Amino acid sequence: MNIQTERLADHTARVMVELDAERLDQAKQKAAQRISKQVNVPGFRKGKAPYRIIVNFVGEQAILDDAVELLSNDIYKEVLVESQLAPYGPGSLEKFEADPKPTLTFVVPLQPEVELGDYRSIRIDYEKPAITDEAVNAALKSLQEQQAVIEESHKPVELGNRVTIDIHSAFVDKDKSEAESEAADEKPAEEAEAAPKDASTWQEDTHHDHDHSHDETVFLHEHDTPVIVDEEHELMPGFAAALVGANVGDRRTFELVAPDNEEFADIAGKTVKFDVVVKKIETMTLPALNDELAARLTADEEKPLSLLELRMRVRENLETAAQERYDNDYSNRVLDAMVEKATIAFPEAMVMDEVEQFLQQMDQSLRQQGLTLNDYMKIYQKSIEDLYNDYREMGEQRLRRSLVMRQLILDEGITVTEDEVNAEIDRIVGRFDDNRQSSVRKLFGDKAMRENVLNDLLRARVQERLIAIAKGEAPEITKTGDNEVSEEAQEEGESA
Repeated sequence: MNIQTERLADHTARVMVELDAERLDQAKQKAAQRISKQVNVPGFRKGKAPYRIIVNFVGEQAILDDAVELLSNDIYKEVLVESQLAPYGPGSLEKFEADPKPTLTFVVPLQPEVELGDYRSIRIDYEKPAITDEAVNAALKSLQEQQAVIEESHKPVELGNRVTIDIHSAFVDKDKSEAESEAADEKPAEEAEAAPKDASTWQEDTHHDHDHSHDETVFLHEHDTPVIVDEEHELMPGFAAALVGANVGDRRTFELVAPDNEEFADIAGKTVKFDVVVKKIETMTLPALNDELAARLTADEEKPLSLLELRMRVRENLETAAQERYDNDYSNRVLDAMVEKATIAFPEAMVMDEVEQFLQQMDQSLRQQGLTLNDYMKIYQKSIEDLYNDYREMGEQRLRRSLVMRQLILDEGITVTEDEVNAEIDRIVGRFDDNRQSSVRKLFGDKAMRENVLNDLLRARVQERLIAIAKGEAPEITKTGDNEVSEEAQEEGESA
């Protein structure tokens, strides 16, 4: 058996295997015997018809096709051993040639290869996030709202009310919207007055089963959603003002433009059309912000807090949350910079697997909303091929980040030991009451649960190292022989 290997530009290998004619003949005999057990040949019991009879009955090509299939399964395993290839996944038979000598040609996707380059030279400014007094005041007001006295109101909506609404909103083409408005203005007055205005009619049209326009991209679609009508809580600037004056059962249709600020950075300047039905109006009477409220909010603690102490705790919590968000964003920026520096090679099969994993996650998310991926494809008139094309770029980006993260773990010698996993489990168990700790600890006897703890510890450690590298504070690299990083943890590196 003669094997020739050619490395291809798409990180696959083409392997040509030249066979002895005798081996092909043996495979054809075996194929004919297998076929004879599957067909009824007049005058012979199944499996007993000789080769020449089977050839006459099914044809030489059918036997050859079956023989090639048998050969490819056996020879492929031998090819991997002799060629010393490291396949990422199953290879495929590209072609078979009978002349001048029997030759099988396989295409094998190869394991990815990553060279990180001079990643330790990356530097990105690190600015510790600050919490303003305004942010603390807003958090305290949220606590007040949780303790507010709520009473149903029969008056029109006022600022400060809490309203329960059905809302459907979608991005619109501004030029198209203006053209439609002009056309509507030209309709006879009586036709305009005949349009349905009551909430019941609209609610029937906007039930979960209603059809959306295939041209629209949904911004938000919710039912029975409570919203506080003020500038601090509005979905988009101008939303609260658009509801003021509405009564229960009223429908408000309006358009708003997303502002150009950090909160709406992804959609700045885009127009969103809102259809809102007001289903309930309530007044909110907030309690005074004083020591009594602070004591009420912390009544379950060993020592209830004063307002000053509560304010200090709120600030600490906001600082912790802000720090976590900043570190997550910062480490992702560092990772992206590493991806730019790295030399990465992988087969297309890896990208498709990444997209497949994403679509499975998408299906799970849709099912929580009472839909499936098939429903999504029907609504937006997409085929599975369309989805793969839509998300391929995203899948490749995720794959590159994941591969760089995995290589970083290896190059930096980042590990998590069994003792560290056990210590983390002890910390988690310690959060529970004494009478529950035993049952909680039993959960971590499961291998998957321990693996989750290991992965969480690994992600935190990787994030710390990414931050230290970009700040110029990374320690010298030390590698240990006992690397206890799980394969699952390496693959999940991008979410660190």
